[in-house]
Amino acid sequence: MSIKIPVFEEIVLKDFNENSLRTLIGESRVGKVPCYINLIGHSKAELEGFIITLELILLEYNIHPEFPYPLYVISLIPLKSICPWVRTLKDLPDHYFKRVKRPNNKELQILNKLSLKVDKVKNLELYKIINELNTSALSQKELFLKTKELYFLEFLNSKLFPKPKK
Repeated sequence: MSIKIPVFEEIVLKDFNENSLRTLIGESRVGKVPCYINLIGHSKAELEGFIITLELILLEYNIHPEFPYPLYVISLIPLKSICPWVRTLKDLPDHYFKRVKRPNNKELQILNKLSLKVDKVKNLELYKIINELNTSALSQKELFLKTKELYFLEFLNSKLFPKPKK
């Protein structure tokens, strides 16, 4: 079993054809290692169509573009997508660009554990979990705002109508 140290892999696009993109994503290591797609030099209309196709293919393969490893889209034009977007190659996280050297025994054990964790994360229903977390976060934020208002009103009440000392 070959253990892959998580360093960036570039996904090179030959064209924006849906079938070739589906094949490319299926054969690539998206989700197993950090990846990026360089789309600099394409028009906004091309990018929008490509992003929609890419998102559908990621959903089809049950690959989340952020977990366990990200799939970045590099473009000079800002994109609204579930994929993380950066403007240039230099904006990508530096820790995935480390020079690959032969790991020692301890590092191999850690990489083995890491590959198991990556497989476990890939088997989760990430879209559903993130949706539930967002829903929970919204209700918790609403509760926080209401209790904050209640605290403020109780504080005002205690200042305006102090309780008499016995």
